[in-house]
Amino acid sequence: MKRIVISIISILVLAPIAAQKPAARSIKSDPKAIAILDKAADKINRAACSTTLKMSIKEPDSNKPTVETLEARLSGNKFYLKNKEMEVFFDGKTQWVYYPNLNEVTITTPTTKELQETSPIGFIKSYKGIYRVDFDPTVVSDKEYAIALLPHDKSNDLFRIRVFINKSTSNITKIESAFRNGQRIDIEVGSYRPIPSNSTFTFDPRQYKGISVNDMR
Repeated sequence: MKRIVISIISILVLAPIAAQKPAARSIKSDPKAIAILDKAADKINRAACSTTLKMSIKEPDSNKPTVETLEARLSGNKFYLKNKEMEVFFDGKTQWVYYPNLNEVTITTPTTKELQETSPIGFIKSYKGIYRVDFDPTVVSDKEYAIALLPHDKSNDLFRIRVFINKSTSNITKIESAFRNGQRIDIEVGSYRPIPSNSTFTFDPRQYKGISVNDMR
């Protein structure tokens, strides 16, 4: 199940990839598509909110997708994620992964690379230079923009990411990701609900009697 959580976050973030060297680019991005994408990302990053994420993963050798729903809270560079088997807390520096059924928590100080896989914040902060951004001409809708992100580097595992953005609210409503190996990951994003900026993004093991603590810091 942890792999599923990491998969959903990897698609949502496209997070700090500053360490990577951008590939040569011959086709430019559409500036209007970039502006719409940036506005949607800024809406997520600038205010504390909660939402639900419903994900469908379809493997190339399977006809039946795996469906997973997560609860998410975001505030600046902090986040909280929860599904049936685990909870992830990140306060901007320290990350706690808690497994209620095991009464076990693992504490780490994630590296930038690790946060690329686990952080739902900073959405698309570093896509520029890595992906070509354009409107998807195959999708026509009065209510939503469909924006395609195509990696310049053809060795990238991702073939395409398609982001749907509500034209009236600038909310991201769905993300579809197609991988070169035939895997597909579709994420439906629920409505954004404001939460207090001081919402808890830390985990205190002292509040859990008999908990097993794996401190990897």
